[in-house]
Amino acid sequence: MTIEARLENWGRVVRDPQWKPKHCASWAKLATALSRQDETGAPQQIVPRDVADGWLVEQAWQAIHDPLAKRLLQYHYVHGMSAELVCRILVRKYSQSPNTLTHWKVRHAKAMSVMSRVLEGMHAREQIAARADRLIAEAAGTLAQRLNATLD
Repeated sequence: MTIEARLENWGRVVRDPQWKPKHCASWAKLATALSRQDETGAPQQIVPRDVADGWLVEQAWQAIHDPLAKRLLQYHYVHGMSAELVCRILVRKYSQSPNTLTHWKVRHAKAMSVMSRVLEGMHAREQIAARADRLIAEAAGTLAQRLNATLD
């Protein structure tokens, strides 16, 4: 998926009333279902892939440190505001220049670039953690074999 498609999916997922926490029980149900999925080992499609990706993008959005890019993405994709309205809000809340609308494409591209970098960083950290887990498991297996050979 392109970053634009992922951001539009993120907006749909976050706005969807099914995922709004009405009370703790809705989140508890999801957590219980996910933990049971891990116990049984049977793959169950509890959360569709696009919904999972939407929440991954939400997690990345929360990690963005640039407040202007963060709010621009939120107002445009989650709240569905037009470029003109987003620019008005940015002018009032973040003291941006009044000609912000003329630079909309640049600001929008920069915000998408920031989001892409955050998502790539999260993906890289996941890959490094998976590789480290694999190396640790291999080292533990080798150590166990050496201990068994020494004891025999």
